[in-house]
Amino acid sequence: MRKTVLALALAVTACSSTPDPRPLSVPEAERLALVRFSNYTTGIRAFTASVPSPGGKLVLDGRVDFVNHLGYAGMRTDGRDDEFSRGLVQWNLGRMAFATNPSAKPVDPVPMIDWQVRDLRERGSELDGALRLLVNLGSDRPENAQLLLQSSARWLRSDRIGDTAVDVFEGPKQKDATDARLRYWLDADGKLRRLEAKLGTQEELAVFDFTGQGDPVQVIPPLTR
Repeated sequence: MRKTVLALALAVTACSSTPDPRPLSVPEAERLALVRFSNYTTGIRAFTASVPSPGGKLVLDGRVDFVNHLGYAGMRTDGRDDEFSRGLVQWNLGRMAFATNPSAKPVDPVPMIDWQVRDLRERGSELDGALRLLVNLGSDRPENAQLLLQSSARWLRSDRIGDTAVDVFEGPKQKDATDARLRYWLDADGKLRRLEAKLGTQEELAVFDFTGQGDPVQVIPPLTR
């Protein structure tokens, strides 16, 4: 009886163990190298995001144009319900515009309201880091898979998002002052389903979920100047 119980316990332990993170295989490096190119060929994707910040968790619901490097989203601060806790945000590679608005989702057509425009900050703002990260996720060519094999990128684990099986990869450190590392949740076709990133001084990861095809972004005039 004891031998049977011991055998069952060992079997359960073996089934529940999670493989340790490991370096990328060649097919995995090729899959990871195509992420930004796949985003570019898709064009526009809808997304939701949760971005920790000192002023409270920021929740975004919008879409990003990976070809023209543009984004448009509704934004709210979790746990707040005052006039300035929600609004609309548009941004490109270098600038962002924000306007208070009751909606926490992008409004179409884009309302011509009092948009406040400023340059994106390179440091000191989790929101700016999240916005810059999103519009930089598209490229018109794949990355070099051989360089990824030689980098610190690695496979972390298998997981699921809803009913979709994914592999979770940790990319190499970013080539900027943030020294951040990104986690890519890729489905079997290599499509990016989720991205995780450590932004600023926050210990909690920012999470970006890509939820499907998005509508074109109508750019407000202040961002075209």
